[in-house]
Amino acid sequence: MFISKLKLLKNSSSLIFIGVPRLQPLNGCVSFSTKIYTKTGDKGTSSLFNGERRNKDDMIFHVLGSVDELSSSIGVAKETLVKFPFDRKKDVEGSSKSTDQDIIDKLESIQCLLLDIGSHIATPEYSEEAFKKRAQFPEEHVETLEKDIDFMDQHLQPLKNFILPGGGLVAAHFHTCRSLCRRAERDLVTLSHRDQIQPQVLKFLNRLSDYFFALSRYSSYLSNSTESLYKRQLQSSTSTTTTSKDKYQRHLEKRSTNE
Repeated sequence: MFISKLKLLKNSSSLIFIGVPRLQPLNGCVSFSTKIYTKTGDKGTSSLFNGERRNKDDMIFHVLGSVDELSSSIGVAKETLVKFPFDRKKDVEGSSKSTDQDIIDKLESIQCLLLDIGSHIATPEYSEEAFKKRAQFPEEHVETLEKDIDFMDQHLQPLKNFILPGGGLVAAHFHTCRSLCRRAERDLVTLSHRDQIQPQVLKFLNRLSDYFFALSRYSSYLSNSTESLYKRQLQSSTSTTTTSKDKYQRHLEKRSTNE
């Protein structure tokens, strides 16, 4: 995960720890501080996981920023689900969790994995073995996503047309997560032309956008919301002549489903 500084807050006479995502290595060890600011980045540089400092406009930090934005959007989606629960039971034999809590747990797990990906991105290939070992990203995380996608997909109607982002408030937030995940993936691919990136990290982000697409549709299903289907927008005309565009529009409408 990102090396985090910890901020201490007073809360009901007890101290709580809040992780602040900042890279703060110190002699090969994790450094913790009670201050949110370090002033070390005031001249436009920041630290990688191995202690190396680079300009903040380095491509590594572009990718880290995209991944961080994705995690933040997941947080918004997660809290939206808390506020507007589906209140339905997951139809898996032997499961005692509600569907809502199961999804929330998975989202938090994904946020943790994105921090792990951040530490991998911030660890150049020439770093010491100790750093590279800690920044490894297992292939099994990709397989877990695939199993979750397959589970959700079995509850959904076959997709026969493009769908528009929406389908309920929670589903719309998951569409935003999908879009931000695609951007993070594009940035990571750009970085991979220069730096060595583990194949499973690229694979994970690619699969994660598929996961959020499936999750958005699954959320529409759980909330009994209607998905909006793509319809080709034709120019209005007083002509009654049938055009190829008219035929194409009717073709799309025949393929549309009430998913």
